[in-house]
Amino acid sequence: MAIDSLGSLANLFVTRLDLGWTLLLLMTRYMAFMIIVPGLGSGIAGITIRYPACLVLALVSLHVERAAPVPTDMGLMVAQVFSEILLGSAVGFVPLFIVSGAQTAGHLASGTMGLNGAQLFDPSTSAPLSDLARIYSDLTITVFLLVGGHHVAISALAGVDSGIAPGTFMMSAAGLETFMEQTGRIFQIGCLIAAPVVVALLLTNFVMGLISKAIPTVNIFIISFPLTIGIGFAISVLALPEVANFLAREMTRLPEVIGRILA
Repeated sequence: MAIDSLGSLANLFVTRLDLGWTLLLLMTRYMAFMIIVPGLGSGIAGITIRYPACLVLALVSLHVERAAPVPTDMGLMVAQVFSEILLGSAVGFVPLFIVSGAQTAGHLASGTMGLNGAQLFDPSTSAPLSDLARIYSDLTITVFLLVGGHHVAISALAGVDSGIAPGTFMMSAAGLETFMEQTGRIFQIGCLIAAPVVVALLLTNFVMGLISKAIPTVNIFIISFPLTIGIGFAISVLALPEVANFLAREMTRLPEVIGRILA
């Protein structure tokens, strides 16, 4: 039965070239999304997840009545492929901006604590990543998956709410403005998440400055390193529940943001 079904599907694509072209466009759309979106098979090992997932999602999203005609012009064919890459990338960048904001918060907090020298290696971007930035990044990806953000993004790509015909997406001026606003949100999110640590360490440095003036014999330079690191980690741990709630609120805005970009 399975072989007959696969044979029928192959015959359908042979007789209907427009369906084969539509399937290729949908696979391009999902591939661009899978490469960029965080938490869904990132890194080299994620290739075994991305390719089968793109094929399955493209087959599920394929509608016979909305098949894209095969272009007769090479320029139009390239434009349709580029349109699908733009659509998948735009949707994938929205949650990635939030993750980047959390990583920015980790870098800001680590710099204030004096931990910029201790860095880990991020396999997804092949770039050094501070320990606190890696914690915030993993927490953001976990929240993204727990609140169902990947379901929102995939349903938008599949056209569940408002179908976008394959090869016809063009970002409007309002969508481009929303995309640029989300780009600016990276630093804003980073500052909001890192604010408790930065403010606490600023107050700590202020107090140590007063102590050094009142008691000149105290070696503040030696005391400051373990003190700032300890206070920074303590504030980071205490603020994690509120950081998770803040990230969850950001993730719940995904349908609204993606809808404005695709409008």
